[in-house]
Amino acid sequence: MSGRRNIGDSYACGLLDKALFTRYVSVMTSAIQTAPKVWTEDEIQALPDDGYKREIVHGEVIMGPKNNFEHDGLVGRLFLAKGNFNNAHKLGAVLGSNLGCWMKNRNCRAPDISFIARERLRKFGFKFSTQKFFPESPDLTIEVVSLSNTRAEIESRLKDFFASGAKLVWIIHPDEQFVEISHSPTDRTLVGAGGQLDGEQLLPGFLYSIDDLFAPEEWSDCSIVTV
Repeated sequence: MSGRRNIGDSYACGLLDKALFTRYVSVMTSAIQTAPKVWTEDEIQALPDDGYKREIVHGEVIMGPKNNFEHDGLVGRLFLAKGNFNNAHKLGAVLGSNLGCWMKNRNCRAPDISFIARERLRKFGFKFSTQKFFPESPDLTIEVVSLSNTRAEIESRLKDFFASGAKLVWIIHPDEQFVEISHSPTDRTLVGAGGQLDGEQLLPGFLYSIDDLFAPEEWSDCSIVTV
């Protein structure tokens, strides 16, 4: 057979090469445009300090709403109870909703309440004076569901936490007055009236009644009459 290529064949090959190159450029440009931003800790720290909680999810800044009275009250009750218990037993650190935690996928989450065990604080060289985000999920994370939260958002948070080192997650549902006790994204138990929150191996001996968690304050009881 002849090794020659006629003009028609050469022209067709040239068009094909050009089409493939154009397609390649289009794909690469699209990939660059859609790649999520990888945030640094300094960039997150430089975001406005206006009292709103911000998280980084798939490269985007997600700003949470201000907490309502009930939400903050539930957080306050558990934070106080866990803080007092931890102060007595020195098991680790109990932290609030402004703590940034890096997830394995580079999301940066900020749970409502975090407990980090003493061993993991030592593992990462964290001291009280450490001025950086925690590099993984807390051992125990506590979240109070807000009116704006969707089920998909809750599932996404659970996956992030457990993929990044969490051992236990409590999801508090104020409207229905129950708590999801999660040991993995699929190992979950609902605990309601008459039940207790158990610190398990992380906070051995810590128990908190679900009834106490959702109990109204004395001053909110309209039946009380002062003389």
